[in-house]
Amino acid sequence: MTNRLAPMLRRLSYLAVLAQMLVAAASPLTAALAETPNDLGQPAPEVPGDLAPDAVAITDAAEIKKKLSELTIYGRYYDGEDWIEYHLADGRTAYFEKGCTYPGKWWVDQGEVCYAYPNYRDGAANCFVMFVRPNGGIQFVAFGADKAPYLASSSTRTAPGNDAHLPLNGVSPCLSV
Repeated sequence: MTNRLAPMLRRLSYLAVLAQMLVAAASPLTAALAETPNDLGQPAPEVPGDLAPDAVAITDAAEIKKKLSELTIYGRYYDGEDWIEYHLADGRTAYFEKGCTYPGKWWVDQGEVCYAYPNYRDGAANCFVMFVRPNGGIQFVAFGADKAPYLASSSTRTAPGNDAHLPLNGVSPCLSV
């Protein structure tokens, strides 16, 4: 019996070493994402190729709230358009783009950060998987109609508090887009 087990154990040992080599050769982001479930116990979300290699998905609701509360994000969409957004701890937000500020709300739903503004895109919610970089940068990944992830926007900088002095009350006088 021992003679028959020896070759099988050698093959298993070889496969184990090969698997360790493959994991070590994989990119750190891919390895981390493959091993890190989100707060729902599901595998971490698929990532687009233009996401920063050091970005880590934050899907725990408490961690997302901790990161975004009382923070102003200066960002840029994938098409080059700049935006600013201030997040209050109570879920209110003010979003600025193209010369208009839109007061609204933000919340966390199933590991994604979501935003809605009454006078912006008919108040429809937009949700994103938030990725944070070691340098404090934030990237937002959205999902297209085909369910494929894409990098929607990235921060160019962040600042504590309402750094841009965005108004938080009322409805934007700008026409809805």
